[in-house]
Amino acid sequence: MMVSLDCEDTMIKKQILDFVLKNWKAILIVLLLLVMVLKTRYDYHLMEKAYNTMIDSNKAQLEGLRQLHEEEIEAKERLLNKYISDMNELEQRYDITIQELEKQRTKKQRKYYKKFSQNEKDFIKDIEKILGVEYVSP
Repeated sequence: MMVSLDCEDTMIKKQILDFVLKNWKAILIVLLLLVMVLKTRYDYHLMEKAYNTMIDSNKAQLEGLRQLHEEEIEAKERLLNKYISDMNELEQRYDITIQELEKQRTKKQRKYYKKFSQNEKDFIKDIEKILGVEYVSP
């Protein structure tokens, strides 16, 4: 029984060898096609992975740019609000200064009117001193 199994085994091996030798080109083509299909699927998988990685990277960059844009807008709004409040404060100080100058001008007008009414010579001396000119009577 053992001999018959060995014989059958050898016969099968011989038939396989004959088949392979007779059809080696076709077998090689099938194996190469199988390798090519597997390599193509692997390359496709790598390209898909790279594509997904690129999409994720672009999404992250876009989100970062969006965040920066929002921060810039907030900073511009803060600066604009500060500018407006500074301008309002300057306008208030300007108005106060104008009022004070108007009061001082009115006081000086009254003072000079009083001097002119009471003592014309002192008034002329003050004018000559302030303006740096000499009074010539008409």
